[in-house]
Amino acid sequence: MTGKKDEEAPDIAALRAEIEALERALAEARGETSFGMEDAEAIGERLQEGLGDIQKQIDAHPIPSALLAFGLGFLIGRLLAR
Repeated sequence: MTGKKDEEAPDIAALRAEIEALERALAEARGETSFGMEDAEAIGERLQEGLGDIQKQIDAHPIPSALLAFGLGFLIGRLLAR
């Protein structure tokens, strides 16, 4: 009986070591995910600011903005038609 327990002991120790390694990897992944979320929020805020600036430019210069939008749409349409 003790022979079987001796054989199982290294297996259990190896499993415990693997579990600890997985727990560390999970903790690191959680840290990276939370860091990524902060970046996503900052990017979202900068995007909103940029869109606000674009809206101000369109409001300040409506005719050139419409002509620019028409020109870009025309070019994109020509490129996609080919």
